[in-house]
Amino acid sequence: MKLEIKSLSFQYKHHPVFQDVSFSLDGVVFSALIGPNGAGKTTLLKCINGIFRPTAGAVLADGEDVLSMPLRRRAQIFGYVPQHTAVNPCLNVMETVISGRLPYMNGKATREDIEKAEAILEEMHLQDFATRELHELSGGERQRILIARALAQEPRFMLLDEPTSNLDLHYQLATMELLHQMTQKKQIGMLAVIHDLNSVLRHTNPVILLDEHMIQHIGSADEVLTEERLRQTFKIRAAFTVTEGVRTMIPLASLDG
Repeated sequence: MKLEIKSLSFQYKHHPVFQDVSFSLDGVVFSALIGPNGAGKTTLLKCINGIFRPTAGAVLADGEDVLSMPLRRRAQIFGYVPQHTAVNPCLNVMETVISGRLPYMNGKATREDIEKAEAILEEMHLQDFATRELHELSGGERQRILIARALAQEPRFMLLDEPTSNLDLHYQLATMELLHQMTQKKQIGMLAVIHDLNSVLRHTNPVILLDEHMIQHIGSADEVLTEERLRQTFKIRAAFTVTEGVRTMIPLASLDG
């Protein structure tokens, strides 16, 4: 699917959050949206999938205007995993994943919906969790369940807001590897807000840098994440090293003041 963002702008009251944002993502990509705190990354995701109504611009999916679509149709195009997700404490894991099938249901889940939820859990090696309550799971396990719920929608594009926040190193790596695998396996695109720049370097391409209300750069992780740009945008002094073929950023000092 080709996702096109055309001259998108959003302001809160009289304060611009971002202006004239344009980019396109074509095909099966695992792309990152990065930028300093307050740059408007989460708001941009919400404007793309129609949770917020932009003040100007358009979002096109294969040339079709997303923002004029009914909610059910948008939910068949975009799977969305927010940073903070309220879950129904009355539902177990299987029921939570089945709830991702709502865009296709007419009142209640069919056998097909149940089978698709079971298949997603099996693909993600989560079938042993099916009857457990969400509150019984670790943060990393719960995050994988929420990703499974979004995948159960059979979206053509996934939008994820900090999918590895508050996870330990094991689950950070496992979650990013899972997302990369699912991009290829499901042949879908993904756009994720990511603060961990080493995860960006390791797993994503292309990278979109949002700062000062606009897109500053789009390119590969190596092109976007340079020592000079880290000084300008993130206000840090950093160096890079390569270990086992993986480029890694080493923060050295904050440049505040």
